[in-house]
Amino acid sequence: MNPKNSISQIKRLLGRKFSDHELQSDLASFPFRVTEGPDGFPLVHVRFLGEERTFTPTQLLAMVLSNLKGIAEGNLKAAVVDCCIGIPVYFSDLQRRAVLDAATIAGLRPLRLFHETTATALAYGIYKTDLPEHDQLNVAFVDVGHGSMQVSIVGYRKGQLKMLSHAYDRSLGGRDFDEALFKHFAAKFKEEYKIDVYQNARACLRLRVACEKLKKVLSANPEAPLNIECLMDEKDVRGFIKREESEQISAPVLERVKGPLEKALAEAGLTTESVHFVEVVGSGSRVPAIIKIITEFFGKEPRRTMNASECVARGCALQCAILSPTFKVREFQVNDGFPFSIALSWKSDSQNSAPQHTVVFPKGNAIPSVKALTFYRSSTFEVDVLYIDTGDSQIPQKISTYTIGPFQPSKGEKAKLKVKVRLNIHGIVTIDSAMMLEEDVEVLVSSVNEALKDATKMDTDDAPSDPSSGTDVNMLEPKSADTTKGATTAENGAQDLEEKSVPMETDAKVEPSKKKVKKTDVPVHELVYGALPAAELEKAVEKEYEMALQDRVMEETKEKKNAVEAYVYDMRNKLYDKYNDFVTPEEKEGLIARLQEVEDWLYEDGEDETKGVYIAKLEELKKIGDPIEARYKEWTERGSAVDQLVYCINSFREAALSNDQKFEHIDISEKQKVINECSEAENWLRERKQQQDALPKFANPVLLVSDVKKKAETLDRFCKPIMTKPKPAPKPQTPPQTPPPQPETQAPEPQTPEQQQNGAGATGELASEGGAQEASGEQMDTDKPENSAEASA
Repeated sequence: MNPKNSISQIKRLLGRKFSDHELQSDLASFPFRVTEGPDGFPLVHVRFLGEERTFTPTQLLAMVLSNLKGIAEGNLKAAVVDCCIGIPVYFSDLQRRAVLDAATIAGLRPLRLFHETTATALAYGIYKTDLPEHDQLNVAFVDVGHGSMQVSIVGYRKGQLKMLSHAYDRSLGGRDFDEALFKHFAAKFKEEYKIDVYQNARACLRLRVACEKLKKVLSANPEAPLNIECLMDEKDVRGFIKREESEQISAPVLERVKGPLEKALAEAGLTTESVHFVEVVGSGSRVPAIIKIITEFFGKEPRRTMNASECVARGCALQCAILSPTFKVREFQVNDGFPFSIALSWKSDSQNSAPQHTVVFPKGNAIPSVKALTFYRSSTFEVDVLYIDTGDSQIPQKISTYTIGPFQPSKGEKAKLKVKVRLNIHGIVTIDSAMMLEEDVEVLVSSVNEALKDATKMDTDDAPSDPSSGTDVNMLEPKSADTTKGATTAENGAQDLEEKSVPMETDAKVEPSKKKVKKTDVPVHELVYGALPAAELEKAVEKEYEMALQDRVMEETKEKKNAVEAYVYDMRNKLYDKYNDFVTPEEKEGLIARLQEVEDWLYEDGEDETKGVYIAKLEELKKIGDPIEARYKEWTERGSAVDQLVYCINSFREAALSNDQKFEHIDISEKQKVINECSEAENWLRERKQQQDALPKFANPVLLVSDVKKKAETLDRFCKPIMTKPKPAPKPQTPPQTPPPQPETQAPEPQTPEQQQNGAGATGELASEGGAQEASGEQMDTDKPENSAEASA
């Protein structure tokens, strides 16, 4: 609906000069306006807040990243800072820096700029549990996206992958098939309907969208129609095309597909037979003609085991998790290679000598990597960083220039300088530092072993390994002029690169002397061609913050405006439905008239008002509408609140009047208090309910739901502690004591014969009772009970 203000394909504009012929061909199909900026880079013209503004591609990319950041934070309910950004493998140093600048503007911290081909390979391999331990599994990935085609061949072993080769065509993608169909139908409609879509930006965009849809239909069907209503000049257009005809129209595009395939295979040093699998990804890979070419080239059917549209994003997410300490990820090593050759160029001390250069990072060099060079110079000098043998005319040759110095040799001779060059994890080349080495004083040393340690330490100090990146330092040690282009000999006194040597260990135990090396840091000044200066980057960050604030204000203003509009429609509908009995006819008529006034104001004078005006307008309407809503809400909720209070009253009263054993420990006076409190609440409810039932629905209620709930809470707070009082604990019972043993009886006195005869029966009974007691006493002594319960019994 707004083609001139809707920016797309920002990646095509990023880090490229306006004069770039490839960029110029892209601009022909863009509906928005792009001009050349004062620095020679493109500027995009848009309308923002009612006025025309210009933005750089870096700023536009920052807006996209900021929007993605907001989506992620909204889903995670947490702040998002760390990220991993996928970039095409063919991005130049300047384009990589532009992506980092865009991330900085958006408030993100990229842990890595990850090649899209490598991200795809990581997403494919990290989940595989059947990778070989010793042999290598070779997989070719063919990524045909919207605007470019990238091919990579990857070697897999258990727990690791290695990029064997990269190849690409930066202008071969799905949009090229759309463009071929677009040109075909634009010419056809000009002839049949006498309309020129090139004269109307919106008609162009609608036809391009229709052609993209047509391409997708032809990917699954042998033929497809094209119908667009009112394309231009109020004319409806119709078309029809077969797949064979579409492939003929796209023949120049299809002829270029095989080029990157051949290049990738050649650089990997493999044959088609040694490539075990071919995976196709990217939205453009669904074109049947492309699949046919890939199948014929590799001699095997391509597979689609990955999500063609999300594989790069998933690979980036996995890489971000690997680099982040927050997540635990399966051990998987990614050995990525740089797609270009990087060289350093410099001039020797003699003024008329030709520039010399050496390849520091050859094509396929591991990322990240550090190397050290040794220069012999007497004064400040410059070193250029440049691409060589890229085979791509779109990549600028010179990347940056570094000025090393000033420095002052102590003895007036040429100083020996160690220069550290870094290819960082993002694929950006920098000269990190320079150090002047001078032999200072002589000291005695005790053995050769110590000398060896010191010499080794000197070398490693110049280029320490980076344990955090897991990459060993590579020391560049050219041996002759054959390996280092332009290097002069020591006899000429201008040897630019040092040959390092370590003394061989001998049987000697004493070394007469050793010279101590003094190290002095030398300043290094960087100039990157086309990069955003630090001051401009800071301004862009502030500008993005201001625009984000404006967006937030506009969003909130829009929300308040929508709230006013929604209230008008909602309240008007409810006045005729739910709220009809809760408002007087006069009040209803007046409110409907007021709602109509606000609605008319919204679409006329109130179309572009501030947030505060919409808030005031909504509050004004709610002053009239809220009492009606309150009366309706009281009526709907009153029944359940009253039922709850009645249940509470009945429950406590029944408990107080009950003869249940669980309440018999509660005093009668306490129970009477509960009964009185229940009666008081019941009388209050009866009285208020009678008053409320006598009122019409449109009158303000006297029995409020809040009062009923408050009365129930008060009753519960008073009665519950009484009725839930715990029973008193029973008194402990003392266990029965064991009876004391019977005293021994003395022998009876002698009796007369008469006494014996008269008391024989009694004496016999007494003897028998004594025997029984004695027997009983013996049993108690011998058969003791096993526990206290039996003893009590």
